[in-house]
Amino acid sequence: MGLVERHSSPERVRGRERGFEIQLGELGGFELRPTRLFLWPGSDREAEARVLSLGRAPRNLLLPRKESEYVAGAVRMRSVGNPLMTLALAAVHTAKAVRRRGSSDRG
Repeated sequence: MGLVERHSSPERVRGRERGFEIQLGELGGFELRPTRLFLWPGSDREAEARVLSLGRAPRNLLLPRKESEYVAGAVRMRSVGNPLMTLALAAVHTAKAVRRRGSSDRG
């Protein structure tokens, strides 16, 4: 067995927003979704998570997406959908939010 364990769901999931999550053992972690960023210290995400909104509520939750998980020691990476597409969509939402905020500061 290699240093990285991979777990993939054979079935695609519906009704869940695409996301990319990394947990660094006891240090904490983050989950990036196209419209939100979750940050938490420690291993207890549910009790300590902070949310930064990047845009409107998620849409298009009916598309089936593949769920994958990778574990390497104390590091765990989980994704729903393609992680690169999640990153690209989050970047677009972030750029729009920055532009909206910049235009509201000017006038």
